[in-house]
Amino acid sequence: MNNSGEYLNDTVRQIFVLTNHVIIGMTICLFGIVGNCLNIVVFLKQGLRMSVNMSLFAISVSDLIGLIFQVWHNFCLNPYLELADLPIDFLSVQILTAGSPNIALSRITCWITMYITAERCLSILLPLRIRNVVTFKRTVVILLFCYSLNLSFYLPIYSANYLSWTFYPSINRTKLAFTGTSNTLVVSFIMNVSHFYLSVIAFICNVIFTAILVVSLKKKSEWRRSATFVGDQNEALTSRDKKTVTMVIVVAAILIVCYSPGVTSCFVEIFVPDFYIFAKQKNVFHVIWSFCFMFHSINASINVIVYYKMSSKYRATLHKILSVLKNMQKIRNYKIYL
Repeated sequence: MNNSGEYLNDTVRQIFVLTNHVIIGMTICLFGIVGNCLNIVVFLKQGLRMSVNMSLFAISVSDLIGLIFQVWHNFCLNPYLELADLPIDFLSVQILTAGSPNIALSRITCWITMYITAERCLSILLPLRIRNVVTFKRTVVILLFCYSLNLSFYLPIYSANYLSWTFYPSINRTKLAFTGTSNTLVVSFIMNVSHFYLSVIAFICNVIFTAILVVSLKKKSEWRRSATFVGDQNEALTSRDKKTVTMVIVVAAILIVCYSPGVTSCFVEIFVPDFYIFAKQKNVFHVIWSFCFMFHSINASINVIVYYKMSSKYRATLHKILSVLKNMQKIRNYKIYL
């Protein structure tokens, strides 16, 4: 701890931010952007009438947009920008243009994953009624609700805060920076409370539904083995169920692991007032959240690998798309040669 009471100094913060945001984070984001573009193309090719496809498509869209904002976020937090004499306070500007949108879209992904795990639970517990309960129209309505609910809570922050030219007496410069109104404190309180509850609710539900999914799948598999004499047919049915549900479990488990640091940080912000972006322990805040954002990027980027490894249908569709693109490239090269 230094003389000002901070646990970390500016140099340590800059090292962690440079490593987690600029180097590692940017690499993960670029991979994730390409991966989610492939996911979107594959699910569009397969069709969105299936509930699972529609939900995974919605996740890919939120992950893609979130990663694009995260790229800008990583750029704004580059420590070398602080040393450059630029007319923009990037650390302040990123709050409205990068950090807040990225968190909103990450939370949307969490809510949609919660819906997918709940839907898969129903498919195991109510296999004969699931098609009547989970329809295409209801899925679309629920997905739109997940988007609108999480985005609506960010309207106050953009109505009470804005970007403007601000004078900095310490450096005798005017820079474009984050500017708040008289309602900033109230808006910040509403934002923190809503973010805490929406994040925690989705996180806890994901944990519960994933646990139910694992237990129910295990019991269902054991029951099917003992209830039929047609062993081959039973094993094929169980295997088919396991492929879809296991993929959902893996996706949910990855989300739970990657979102645990962020949810924990939300609790710390409530009980430790100094742990905030502009408070005494701002350096600790930046270091901790650099890891949180990096884990968020991993969660948004790794699904393409999960789908490819665990879904033969996804793998076949992707190979077909890539083969078409490869043939188109050959034709283009042939025309150029002629």
